[in-house]
Amino acid sequence: MALQLTETEYVDEDFADVDLTGQELADITFTGCDFTEAALVGVHTRRVTFTNCRFRGTELYDSTHRSTSFASCTFERAALHGMSLHGCRLTGSSFTDCRTRPLTIRDCDLTLVSLAGANLAGVDLSGLRLREANLVRADLSGCDLRGADLTGARAERLNLTGADLRGARVDAGLWVAAVLTGARVDIDQAVLFAAAHGLAIGSAED
Repeated sequence: MALQLTETEYVDEDFADVDLTGQELADITFTGCDFTEAALVGVHTRRVTFTNCRFRGTELYDSTHRSTSFASCTFERAALHGMSLHGCRLTGSSFTDCRTRPLTIRDCDLTLVSLAGANLAGVDLSGLRLREANLVRADLSGCDLRGADLTGARAERLNLTGADLRGARVDAGLWVAAVLTGARVDIDQAVLFAAAHGLAIGSAED
């Protein structure tokens, strides 16, 4: 069902199965809305706010979002491949069984986001804020994480094989909990890695 949005604010609206394909959405607020199985293919949003919204089976592929907020939203089995996010806020949102590659994400805040089990292998995540994110069992192998903030992130069985972590901010626990085979780190991080594994660092003269 094709739909043309005419309001600037929607609360607890049912948008299940609606078709918003290719539409331009700007300065609209959605709170507690349901987008289950909706078609948002190729949609372009700017300064749109989604709060506590549900995206179950939603088609969001090839969509573009600028200065848009997805706060405490639920994405389940959503098609997100080809999505571009620029200057967006995804704080507190959760992603379960979603198709997430390829993905372009720049200057975004993913604080408290749940990406447990997500496959983001090879995605450029440099400079992102991932503070206290749930990354348990996520696949971030080959990712560019330079300058990212991963402090407080849950990293049990997080796959960082071949990832570039230079300049990233991480807690000591990540060096123990994550899989880091072939990951690139800077000198300071190498020292923290060694300390986290119980090594005593000193010169030959010590």
